[in-house]
Amino acid sequence: MSTVRRLMIGTLALLGLLAGQGAARAQFGYNPYAGGANPYVAQQQYLYNLNMARAASTNSMAYANPSFALPYAQAGYNPYLSFGANPYTTQAPSYPGGAGTNPYLPYGSGAGAYDPYTNPYSSPYAGAALSNPYNNLYNSPGFTLMGAADTMRAFGSVINSQEQARVTREKAYQEQVKTAKEKFDLQMYIRANTPSWSEEQAKIAKNTLSRIQSNSNPYEVSTGKSLNYLLDDLRKHPKKEISAGDIPLNADVLSHLNVTGRNNGTGLGLLRDEGKLNWPNALVDAVPAAVRKDLDARAQALVRNAKEGKRDANALRDLTDQIEKMREQLTARRNELQTGAYMEAKRFLNDLEDAGTAVGNGEAKVQFDFKELADSGKLNNLNDLVQVMVTKGWRFAPATANDEAAYRAIHSALAAYDVAMNSQ
Repeated sequence: MSTVRRLMIGTLALLGLLAGQGAARAQFGYNPYAGGANPYVAQQQYLYNLNMARAASTNSMAYANPSFALPYAQAGYNPYLSFGANPYTTQAPSYPGGAGTNPYLPYGSGAGAYDPYTNPYSSPYAGAALSNPYNNLYNSPGFTLMGAADTMRAFGSVINSQEQARVTREKAYQEQVKTAKEKFDLQMYIRANTPSWSEEQAKIAKNTLSRIQSNSNPYEVSTGKSLNYLLDDLRKHPKKEISAGDIPLNADVLSHLNVTGRNNGTGLGLLRDEGKLNWPNALVDAVPAAVRKDLDARAQALVRNAKEGKRDANALRDLTDQIEKMREQLTARRNELQTGAYMEAKRFLNDLEDAGTAVGNGEAKVQFDFKELADSGKLNNLNDLVQVMVTKGWRFAPATANDEAAYRAIHSALAAYDVAMNSQ
């Protein structure tokens, strides 16, 4: 019995020696940066060292196989791992000293947890850990809420767009009404400020009258157009006399006025002196004396008949034929004549033809009535001339070559008279 007891005591002593040597090795192998005391060692390393250290203290095989005991393992308290929340871990830790709730962790855990910073495909409605959002996300109850929210948001966007479209349409209608009003206002403005046709004609007549009064050209005066324009303006004031009309008229001036009863009609002209003609030198040389004498007789007979109200159509035809023959004779000698003489003879033949036309139109009586008033002294001044011309409706016929000076004098007097009349 003593032998057995001694054997057991020896065994216990050996075990104690072995345990003491292992603990001493653990103490002498202390590393302040190892395991739980090193904040830079990951939690997996810490757990591994802790478990291996515990095994080394209870398992004698650690000496037989030293690889099971890590020289850096040291159990103990890690001051860098606070009990409770660890803001530096991505999952809730399960080791001692680190268990608890992490307020910085996103909702849920695992690869499919809601984390907009690391997993853009995660969803706050998923709830459970999802390793694949495309496989498990749509099977979670939270996805139903997410779909409902998206549907409501889409419906709200549609309603919003419809209402905005209505607002835009109403604005378009308002702009159309505004445009129509502005268009109407513009049309009314144009209509109110656009002169009518009558106003345009009155303006043209006023400008023309002003020009005729101050700046008529010689052609307008010699053809009687300027004088007739002034007469038409004076017709607006019938039987009205002014002091400016007291200008006396020379009998010689009155004798050179050709009067007609028609608008734009021809006057007796060369035949107003009882049909006596004053031949130009060019025609005296070109036309034989017998022909000229025969033409004088025809013209005087034609005027006498016209004065008595008779019109001889055969005599007018003969006069026209004779004038045409004299034109041919004058043209045949145009190279022998000076330009002035040729133009004077040509003007004489034209005036004689116009006189024959006036006789044929019955204008001879108007001319003789005017001559009778002038010879009787009833046309002493400009007032008398205007009143006779306006009352009887007579007009000035074109002047002959010898009448142009008288026409210019009458035009000046009528222009001053008309200006005075309009100023009153």
